[in-house]
Amino acid sequence: MSGSLITDEIRALVGLQSEPERNRFPVSAEMAYDVADAIEDYNPLYVDPEYAESSRFGSLLCPPLAAWKDIAPPIGYFGAGQEWHFEVPLPFNSYGLNGGSDWQFLSPVRVGSWVSRQFRMLDIFEKQGRSGPLVFIVREETQTDQQGQELSRAKRVSIHRALPAGEQPTDVAQVAADLTTVAVAPPNPEVILSKPEPAQVAQRYFEDVAVGDSLPAVVKGPMTTTHLIRWAAANGNYARIHWDLPFAQLHQGLPNVVVNGSLKNQYLGQLLLDFAGEEGWFKRFYVEHRGMDFPGDTLTASGAVSGVREIDGYGHVDCTVVLQNDRGNQTAAGTATVILPKRGQSLPLTWDEEPW
Repeated sequence: MSGSLITDEIRALVGLQSEPERNRFPVSAEMAYDVADAIEDYNPLYVDPEYAESSRFGSLLCPPLAAWKDIAPPIGYFGAGQEWHFEVPLPFNSYGLNGGSDWQFLSPVRVGSWVSRQFRMLDIFEKQGRSGPLVFIVREETQTDQQGQELSRAKRVSIHRALPAGEQPTDVAQVAADLTTVAVAPPNPEVILSKPEPAQVAQRYFEDVAVGDSLPAVVKGPMTTTHLIRWAAANGNYARIHWDLPFAQLHQGLPNVVVNGSLKNQYLGQLLLDFAGEEGWFKRFYVEHRGMDFPGDTLTASGAVSGVREIDGYGHVDCTVVLQNDRGNQTAAGTATVILPKRGQSLPLTWDEEPW
């Protein structure tokens, strides 16, 4: 392919906005539990109705990064849930890799909420990658509830690449030989991985936090294909590179199935929600994906306080976060802001959006 991949037809999509789309069902206690179980985060606000109803939220909550579930999505070449609003007519058939996202969390997602979402195309551009041209698609997603209350805004980046000629093997015997090189992920047949127990953590207060403080790490794994399938079932996105090994290798040139970028986002989100505590607020989260993780990897989400500031009487704590596997690879990194209460202070449950 020569010349620019961004045609006038593609460029004309920038600035367009989709019609609002309401989910097929309201957020249910089962959905909240399924998400919590898939990410192995048994926060009582997600799984214990009596506890949640007695909290300041007054209801069970859904983890904020998973408020939308694709119910019975269409099934295409790349799997279910890959059809985007404003389908971009690229000159090659490509799966969109998760390049990263920037979230603003504006209100809690309560069980019983009807969530609607709307997309706006912010930008489409291209860069030259090591394996060839890359197309970056930037969309803004806004989620609201049935009262019109904004729950979140997210700026999402997907990266599309054309596979170089010859990268897709056609010799079945060679493909079969390649498949045998993939190690079977733990556990061993006689091992059952136990689910973690929720830990009771004392509430942190703004007065007690200083630059350089570490966030208590969140460790997940060793990852298995079952983790990936459970996450797919919880959010309704069955992209084939996360569970179909022959497809991942034969059609995408990957060494193995890949841990979902959205699942890794959840692990970093748990790190920050745990740090904020029940009386705090997880306000802003920006993450970039820099590498791939595979079944067998153990993932550690960690972070540190990079700044403390007071805005309108509320204590904002800025953090840097990273996700690293036990092979020594840092595969995601980003920044976040949590709001911690001062002693004797109660934080609001709705927040104004910030400019990008």
